[in-house]
Amino acid sequence: MSIDGLEQEIIKIASRFHYIKNVITLLKTSNTIKVKLEIAPSTYIQIYHNIKKNVVSYVLVIGNSRIYGRDCDGGFWHRHPVKDSGSHDFSAEGSKEITLDEFLIEVGFILIRFGIIGKG
Repeated sequence: MSIDGLEQEIIKIASRFHYIKNVITLLKTSNTIKVKLEIAPSTYIQIYHNIKKNVVSYVLVIGNSRIYGRDCDGGFWHRHPVKDSGSHDFSAEGSKEITLDEFLIEVGFILIRFGIIGKG
């Protein structure tokens, strides 16, 4: 998929999640894209893709700190869990491939748990 196609796909997926208020493309080159999905003041999701190097990063940021994340580097996935977002979880669950849809569902549950959004 091209970077332009990937950008349109991110926008389309983000539009299905009521807690995402705005989508901002921060960086776009022929091989990379960085997108910010705004949720609330100082709460957002950052998405990074490098299609040439097969690098994907999904990060939930609250108050300028990574709270949760999922990364793929060269085809190998890992998770940065909520309880210790500086660590790398390579367990079966932590290393499974995840789509942006799946990540946004996980984030929705985290945002409810933190009281940032309601259950409805």
